[in-house]
Amino acid sequence: MRTVCLFFVLLLTLEAWPQTIRVRSVKRITPENKESYLLTGVVPGSGHLLVAGEGYNGLSILEPRRGRLTVISTEPGSGYEPSTTADGKKVFYRSDAMNDNRKYSSVWCYDITTGGKELMIDKGRGVVPPAVAGNSVLLKTDNEMRVEQKGLSLKSGNEETFVVIEEMMPVLYRGDERREIMPNGNGFYIWASLSPDGTMILYNYQGRGSYICDTDGTILHELGRMNAPKWFNDRLVIGMDDKDDGHRITSSDLVCYSLEEKRRTVLTNTPDRSEMFPFASGNRKIAFCTEKGEIYIMKVRIR
Repeated sequence: MRTVCLFFVLLLTLEAWPQTIRVRSVKRITPENKESYLLTGVVPGSGHLLVAGEGYNGLSILEPRRGRLTVISTEPGSGYEPSTTADGKKVFYRSDAMNDNRKYSSVWCYDITTGGKELMIDKGRGVVPPAVAGNSVLLKTDNEMRVEQKGLSLKSGNEETFVVIEEMMPVLYRGDERREIMPNGNGFYIWASLSPDGTMILYNYQGRGSYICDTDGTILHELGRMNAPKWFNDRLVIGMDDKDDGHRITSSDLVCYSLEEKRRTVLTNTPDRSEMFPFASGNRKIAFCTEKGEIYIMKVRIR
């Protein structure tokens, strides 16, 4: 009995201990066609990556071990902000088309197992990038909003809360509730996402810095200069600290912010390489790309 009690005390201590990221190794991934790509997402549970061509045109799945590519779409804009279900079986993406100088977008669901596609929205206006919570997806246009279940419900039950950007501001959808959230006041917001446990919102405000607020809009953390922020888990955020000359990125390093320590750490310091757009690939890896279109996997240790 004493041993069991000591075990649970140790477990609780480990859970409460502040987390930080330590870099173990960095390895370049070479696609089989040797071409350049932007990293646009990851496929949960598989280690596979979502990549796009220049200008986010086209969308493919990249298998890091072999460099094998599976083309999902070759359409314009289809690589911009795709979403993947928690079970790693479905990918949602938009495709864009112009008609009479007006932009129309369609939303597709790609089945990774079968390779089949399902049209979810056909040439809509004001189509928001599909947002996924668990195995549910939020679909939003100027004329409609709906949530569809595309897999088994998760035990966490966190499949009814979504955060999207509408007219440059974060909007929270929870069941029948729609709430506009502007923690920093008026201005433009970007890169908004919900924490894995559904209690916090990560976002960047006017390019000045990234923040974390609760779902009521109360600011909890100021992360400082960090672009393209992403949740690594509920306690760590990763992003990039990039600089430009007004035309192109001149340097960029990956950074990490610990919510418990309220401190950020620089993960890379490479003058000859600009690391950009990081994504958590499981709980021990970070995937990122460079300004040259190179794809890398960073193995990390969480301490």
